[in-house]
Amino acid sequence: MGELKKNRFEPSQALAMSLRKDEYACCIDMPAEDERIFRYLKGETLDVGALTSAKEKGWRLVCVDGYPLGWGKLSGGLLKNKYLPGWRLCG
Repeated sequence: MGELKKNRFEPSQALAMSLRKDEYACCIDMPAEDERIFRYLKGETLDVGALTSAKEKGWRLVCVDGYPLGWGKLSGGLLKNKYLPGWRLCG
């Protein structure tokens, strides 16, 4: 499910892959054609301010066309990438 790090819970990649979009209230769902998906798969931080409110923060399930891809941590319209380093695309 995840692990405790510095007294806070960090969800695991396995948890993300086992969820459906409708099972987690805090999702960011993008279409497969969105260039941010490729950047997410490379491990980059994403600007998702147009998809969220500036006040929102916390863990978000990142989805592509409704299917889970992994986690990101939202703060101030930026989504910090939590995609597993070993799964990331090179280049």
